[in-house]
Amino acid sequence: MSLFRLALSNFKRSVREFGMLILSLTVSVCVLFNFQNVIYADSMDVLLEFNKDYIDMIMQAATVVFLVFLFFFIWYATNVFLNQRKKEIGIYIFMGLDNGRIGRMYALESILIGSFSLAAGLFCGIVFSKFFQMLLLKLSEISVDIQFSFSWKPLVVPSVTFAVIYGFMTMKGCYTLKTSSVLNLLSGSRQKEIKPEKKLVTAFRIITGIGILGAGYGFAWHTEGLDALNHALIAVVLVIAGVYLLYSGFIPAILRALTRNKNYLYKRERNLWVNSLAFRIKKNYRTYAMVTVLMICAVTVMAISIAMKQRYEKINYFGQVYSCQVISNESLNGEEIAEGIGQENQVEYWNEVSCLVLSPELLHTPYQEWVYMAAPYSQVKEAAERAGLEFEYKELKDSQVIQLSHEILLSLAGNDWDREVEIGQETYQVIAEDKTPYLGNMQNQATIYIVSDGLYEKLESEAAGGMNYYLYNYRIQDPENLDASKEYLGSLSQTEEEGGKFVGVMYSQSEQKDDSWIRIMYSLCLFMFATLMLACGTIIFMKVSNDVYEDKERYRVLEKLGIPREVLCRSVRKEISFAYYCPFLLMCVTSFFSVHALGNVMQEDLLRVNLWSAAAILGVFTVICLLSVKGAQRRLFMPGK
Repeated sequence: MSLFRLALSNFKRSVREFGMLILSLTVSVCVLFNFQNVIYADSMDVLLEFNKDYIDMIMQAATVVFLVFLFFFIWYATNVFLNQRKKEIGIYIFMGLDNGRIGRMYALESILIGSFSLAAGLFCGIVFSKFFQMLLLKLSEISVDIQFSFSWKPLVVPSVTFAVIYGFMTMKGCYTLKTSSVLNLLSGSRQKEIKPEKKLVTAFRIITGIGILGAGYGFAWHTEGLDALNHALIAVVLVIAGVYLLYSGFIPAILRALTRNKNYLYKRERNLWVNSLAFRIKKNYRTYAMVTVLMICAVTVMAISIAMKQRYEKINYFGQVYSCQVISNESLNGEEIAEGIGQENQVEYWNEVSCLVLSPELLHTPYQEWVYMAAPYSQVKEAAERAGLEFEYKELKDSQVIQLSHEILLSLAGNDWDREVEIGQETYQVIAEDKTPYLGNMQNQATIYIVSDGLYEKLESEAAGGMNYYLYNYRIQDPENLDASKEYLGSLSQTEEEGGKFVGVMYSQSEQKDDSWIRIMYSLCLFMFATLMLACGTIIFMKVSNDVYEDKERYRVLEKLGIPREVLCRSVRKEISFAYYCPFLLMCVTSFFSVHALGNVMQEDLLRVNLWSAAAILGVFTVICLLSVKGAQRRLFMPGK
């Protein structure tokens, strides 16, 4: 048999045995192609009016992140593939093949696997490119018509990068085979990842791991105030280190303690798999730590996606409460303005609020260029009722104020606001910071304090600031038809010399095409979540397959000793289930703190997101776990396997 035919035969067998590896590589290439296709495809030129330059920049950034992940994933996958082939390759040496020819055979086999994965990934990417674009735009809530088009440019980056990374790993494997002895090849699949260590070192790992992980949880929980970002970054580092030490020390120690507990070990055939599991965890702790961290990243990416979406929707809500706002330094007839707008549009509701400009010097603030205003409690409450907004604050005392602010897309300072504000010589208690758009887009332009009616009259009489402004807010039933009323509203605008009459008009910002890149970004986060989730399941699947390959002889000996196959199948199922659900449980605990930290920084409630994303990972892991169990039982117990 020629070397190529032997490699081809091994490749056909690899398609069956390493189907999950090939599937994952195919999906990775498919996703990478579609990222590039969004940038280069002619069909996406319709996004030019949606600020496509920013969208392209985000897609390129996502591509870089994905390439970094792909590099380490291929590195790990090819190492597992090589380790499983070492014993077989060692047998080839006994058959007369030298290391050089075996290296060439391995290279041919790897090239066939890589070429098949690349071709399948590009084919699927082209076939599903329109669907990917439609799904991306649907998640981003961008309504444009997408036509199928094909371009050679999106093929370049996935093909070249995959070929370079996979080719490098293949050459690395060939070099390993060329420099390995026959003994190393025969026992290569049974090489331990770490050497046995002293009890003192293990105790140090356990104590340090628990302490570091607990400290990471503590920093993640206290992510409020100005130190929120620093605490979040420290928590990330500590959690990664803590998870690593937990798998290398604490979890193996627990399993070893169970093996010494005879009452536990000899019930329900636990001695068949608990001892093996203790060895597996100790041997493969790096893999399990990596998978756990990747799952935490997946859940965090999902939380970022939803937090961005919620924050963006809240920002847009400011432009939807009122269709237009008229501001004047003299009192106007609000009813007359409503009738003028009603000539072209039906007014759904309108309200008016008086605002007093406060001098920054009286507030003792260094931000002298910012605008500060006060609004009376009764008028804001009435305006909220007319607009259908909740306003649950009881009547304010003269010493109390409510600070109105606005949503920011990304806040890195945490949820921190001043509990007191000093106006002149008096100090007032800020009982709440509220981001409800009671005054619409005006809250984007100024910091507004709701004060009691008595305090407002006092500040007005004492001339605590500049002049009074009168704000008239209108909501029309058909915001898309606002342009029909702009001619009338434009006739109201008036600017005279200093001290004269001023009337200005602000329009709704419900159509924010310039911000569509934000929606694309949180849509991409969903794709990254799905990719990371599949990668985690694939890594465990490959590791379990490698473990099954090593345990094949052990289980066959146990069966010959008279242990029923049903008992051995249960043992295999329990051992494999632990490999999937132990990282999952640790991820659930850790992600609770990481998502909590993200929620504090982003000022969003993300608990429900955490639960749904964990449920999605649980569903995927359960399916892959069932496939692992079925594949392991077939390989271990079917004749000829």
